[in-house]
Amino acid sequence: MSQSTQTFNMNKPGCLFLFGLFWVGFSTIFVIIGLTQDNIAFAIFGLLFVLVGVGMLIFALFSYYTRFRIGQPEITISEQTLRVGEPFTVSYFHSFNRSVQVDSIRVTLLFKETATYQRGTDTTTVTHDHVITEFEEPGAQFQAGHLIQQSYDFQIPPTGMHTLKVRRNKLEWFIRFQMKVPRLPDLVEQFELDVLPALMR
Repeated sequence: MSQSTQTFNMNKPGCLFLFGLFWVGFSTIFVIIGLTQDNIAFAIFGLLFVLVGVGMLIFALFSYYTRFRIGQPEITISEQTLRVGEPFTVSYFHSFNRSVQVDSIRVTLLFKETATYQRGTDTTTVTHDHVITEFEEPGAQFQAGHLIQQSYDFQIPPTGMHTLKVRRNKLEWFIRFQMKVPRLPDLVEQFELDVLPALMR
């Protein structure tokens, strides 16, 4: 089995941190304009957006801390290019460098539908996540040096749809690995699967 390639997603704290910095910088412009023009209402409006950006930065920093405490699990997927109805295996292996409490470990096969609608000048994007199969392991207090290893068998449903990415619609398949840690953001790794428009014989 070859180790899968991780997708770019907002679950990565680095992506969220950079977006938070952009958000704070852009929102600060409104605060400065409001203050220089003695428009307190406009400055307060901008300040609210700055606070949202600060919240993103704080969440990203806590997510970094989660990864620092847990480390980087090694996750492998037997096949990332699949046909409709095809089975595959997901495995993970991890050695804890530090003592940490984990509430649960979940591995999920996820089907995501995204549709974009145009109504006049308004554009609306609707996303639906469908959990197809999910395995959950109970958590524990893991000590430094503790090893965990597990494998799960998944299958793209025979009645499932293939991957589709067009201008206004997307049908996507993902494997999501999630560790829940008390009082900290979850550690989440997400991997995209390419499901071909062909049936498994």
